Amino acid sequence: GDAFGSHLEGQLEKEVEYINHFLKGEKYSVSLNTTDDTEMTIMLAESLIINQKFNPEDIANRFIRQSITQMGNTIKEFVTNYRDRKIEWYRSGAESAGNGGAMRCAPIALINYGDFNSLKLMAGIQASITHRDQMAIASSILQATAIAYLTNLPPYSLRDKKDLLKFIGICGKSIKGIETKVYRTRQNNQIVNLYTRINKELMEAIEKDLDAKEIREKWGSGSYVLESLPYAIFVFLKSPNDYEKILKQCLMANDSDTVANLALSLVGAYLGYHNIPKGYINKLKNLEEMITLANRLFELSLKNKVNNPYRRMKTTITEAKFKDEIDQLLWQGKKFNKQEDYQRAVEYFEKLISNHPEAKKNEKIMLHLIEAYEGLGTKLLAEESYDDALRFFNKALAYDLNNPAVLCNMAITYLNLDNLEKAERY
Repeated sequence: GDAFGSHLEGQLEKEVEYINHFLKGEKYSVSLNTTDDTEMTIMLAESLIINQKFNPEDIANRFIRQSITQMGNTIKEFVTNYRDRKIEWYRSGAESAGNGGAMRCAPIALINYGDFNSLKLMAGIQASITHRDQMAIASSILQATAIAYLTNLPPYSLRDKKDLLKFIGICGKSIKGIETKVYRTRQNNQIVNLYTRINKELMEAIEKDLDAKEIREKWGSGSYVLESLPYAIFVFLKSPNDYEKILKQCLMANDSDTVANLALSLVGAYLGYHNIPKGYINKLKNLEEMITLANRLFELSLKNKVNNPYRRMKTTITEAKFKDEIDQLLWQGKKFNKQEDYQRAVEYFEKLISNHPEAKKNEKIMLHLIEAYEGLGTKLLAEESYDDALRFFNKALAYDLNNPAVLCNMAITYLNLDNLEKAERY
């Protein structure tokens, strides 16, 4: 999206049609370069892959060490603050509501597609490195949430309006409460923020089936994130299953490389690599690098079992199986306690503890186990099997050193053994 939008920026509406021939015609008729935003996305991805985790300071260092093509004013300010003035990375970002944070957040979404809490933290922090404004931070979380949500959907499954509205609702909820400042639109000076534009205005635009031209005039489609991101999401939702139509509407925007970057990130996450016409893909100069990074990010994403449906399912099944076994053994032990068949109760409880050592920490299980040991010890005491009785009383004391019934029975047992010193102690 960044490559197409920057190469074709400033096209007149009547000329946009020719992109079909230009981009889909000859396989390698042109080799398109990406801009500073994709360069920074690659730096972010490389940091995640090399560190195998999110390290914001390392990301900030990459931004100042590696060359960035035609960097904008916000990035220049960050570089000056962090590299030249030696301000901490978390205080070097500009108070700018620009698009940079949202445009480079895709790697964060791709390693957290099943883990919203991790996604929200990483997306917000990575944006704040260069853009400390609340709306810029919210935009990164919003875009990352949208990409993650669409990554989980089957291609071509967004067909009903209710599905589109559900998607908007989830995106809106992800940034609720982040913006506490007042923002004004450039079109009509109204007070609004990203949350209300998405949760209210975008919802209404989809419900009323407004067209893209009307939205461009109403919201704007420039470099202000309040314009570009809502417009990009709107363009995607108008034709989620038509890659070409989305791209055409992106090229109509005032800031076409930003809008195309944001919108085609969504359609790429939703349709997947194999459903994007190959004519478009083959025009990218750094295609091999992108695919390599994508594979490494996928491998990193599998480290988090919340992301991996198979591992999540396997863990759930195993946990359910263990729980069933614990419940069954516990039920049998309790049943024999009630029947005062303490010998069998002990057998079931000891099997439970042997198979599931963590059950020792469960207070209810511990009480039933003490009851079984104490009951069997008392039975053996009555039968004058004093040494065996002591063995089970000691097992009970291992779980509760201050159990009065067990201490009393220990004293009685030692009296019967004529061991007055220990009897007195217990």
